[in-house]
Amino acid sequence: MKIKYNEEDGTREVYVRQSWINDAIMCNERGRQGLIRPEWSMPNDATILGTAVHAGIATVLEGKGEPKKAALEELNRLLDEPFQRVKYTNEELYDHLHELIREWEKNIAPTLGNVVAVEKPFTFLLDEFGDTKIYGIGTIDCVTDTAIWDWKTSGKKYNARDKQSQAVQPTMYTAAAVAHGWLEFPATFNYGVLVRSGKAQIVPVHRNESHVEWLREIVRPFIRSTILLGTDEPWTRNDTHYLCNSTWCSYWSVCKGSKLAPADITPNTEGK
Repeated sequence: MKIKYNEEDGTREVYVRQSWINDAIMCNERGRQGLIRPEWSMPNDATILGTAVHAGIATVLEGKGEPKKAALEELNRLLDEPFQRVKYTNEELYDHLHELIREWEKNIAPTLGNVVAVEKPFTFLLDEFGDTKIYGIGTIDCVTDTAIWDWKTSGKKYNARDKQSQAVQPTMYTAAAVAHGWLEFPATFNYGVLVRSGKAQIVPVHRNESHVEWLREIVRPFIRSTILLGTDEPWTRNDTHYLCNSTWCSYWSVCKGSKLAPADITPNTEGK
């Protein structure tokens, strides 16, 4: 999230991504840390795999080459850059890369229909109150004449019910598509899920104006808190989320990890 102040009239413009909204919903302090320490967010082995798969899909959709070759080149590049090794060896990453590209070509690509844009950036006015305007920003993986698509790599299948009832990204992205005139409400957002060691999954999520209004209700308090509280002092923490640990939170060492050692949060099973 970025805030721009207009010195002449005292107004402000806030630019926010759906990923930051999700972080702030998960844990307010994680959202604050993302604002003051953006450089701390390091990709892990699973995320660089996803980035490489994205590159391969974009290449073929843009008519610029073969997806496997482009994905492999991107993965090789990312392996030479800093990332966190969580689960996969290089050999496993290469195996998954070929597997996921095959699944996309076989089970997702034939369903796309007429592709009108690939890796399409957007900026649109999401909300405004008082002297503040909130803009949603991001990049849509694929726009067709009937839906928008986002490619996901995952260790398991998505829960369609949860995505329909809770997911922020489909609301943000369909609102952007409608604002830019690419689609009309009601609109469809499709997750193209590529499951590692599994089958491809298409998860459609349907959105209308009411979903966008609810997103505004979610976002406004975060923006107001940022403006009123600032980012110098900690925000409310949530250490009950399953991603609150040293593996999945980049800010663990300056948050819960600064107070508790691994032994303090690991069950003591001795004598049992």
